[in-house]
Order: sequence, then structure tokens, then C-alpha cells
Amino acid sequence: MPATAATTPTKTAQPSAPVSGQTSAQNAARVAVARETAQVRLLQRSGGLKAVKVTGSCAGRDNVPLLKVWADAKGTPRLVQYQRLFPDNSQSFMGYYDAAGRLRYATASASGFIGLLYNVTTEYDAAGRQVAESGTRRPGWSQDLLRMPGLNPDLLKRGICTR
Repeated sequence: MPATAATTPTKTAQPSAPVSGQTSAQNAARVAVARETAQVRLLQRSGGLKAVKVTGSCAGRDNVPLLKVWADAKGTPRLVQYQRLFPDNSQSFMGYYDAAGRLRYATASASGFIGLLYNVTTEYDAAGRQVAESGTRRPGWSQDLLRMPGLNPDLLKRGICTR
């Protein structure tokens, strides 16, 4: 029987539901994140986002793009999707950016030959501080989503794949 390592729930910076320990500033930041994310989704549904050209190295084995970036009318990247799949590992990222180009909401997951490494959702305020995170991580994968190995949301936003 193969040995498996358990994944552990991440420590949530702020729970989904308001609790007495949550400050009004943290609540306001989470509300702002929800508004920004909803705005990006509305822009995408209404055709207000246009695909941005990404580097040639972002194509997979069958010329299927690994990275897709959509920008608003001003050229600011607002939505980034990245997915790399191999037989023994995978990595995916979806990030929502505000009108100033700052990452506000992201989901990311990765697995290796040993199983799930992480599957997290993270929210950031306008200053780039993490205000909430939920999900599951394998022990040893505790870095902030912005610093995960093989994942660089800033480069992805600019249309550059990381491998």
C-alpha cells in the first residue's frame, strides 16, 4: 500500500464569515476584493476584456496555450489564467487584478507525483497585504501564493510563463 502524506488546511488570515475578532478594516478590505472580482467577471462576460498576446514559450506540447491574459480598455491586465499539465504533476493559477493592475484575488493549485501540494484561494488588499486565505496545503508548502515555487503572478500578468 503506498504511503501518502496528509495535506493540512491553511491558516485563514480571516474567516469567510465575520467574527468578533475581525476588524472593520479587514471587513472593508474583503468587501473591496469581492467588488473588484465581481467587476472583472462582469467585464469578461460583457466583452470588456480583450486577450493579450503572451510569449511564445507559453504554448504547451500541442500548441495549446498555458497562459491566457485579458486586459481592459486601458490595457491593464485584469484576468490571468495559467495551467500547466504533465503526466506526473500540474499547476494552475487564476488571478483577478484591479484597475491599477494589483492582484486582489487568486486561486492556485499544484500537485506532484506525491499528490496534492496546495489548493488555495487568497485575497489581497490594495496595498498587497494578504487579508484572507483558505484551502489545503501539504506540510512544507506554507509560502504566500505570491512566492510559490514555479509560480510568479507578476510575470504571468505580463504574459511571461514561468516553468
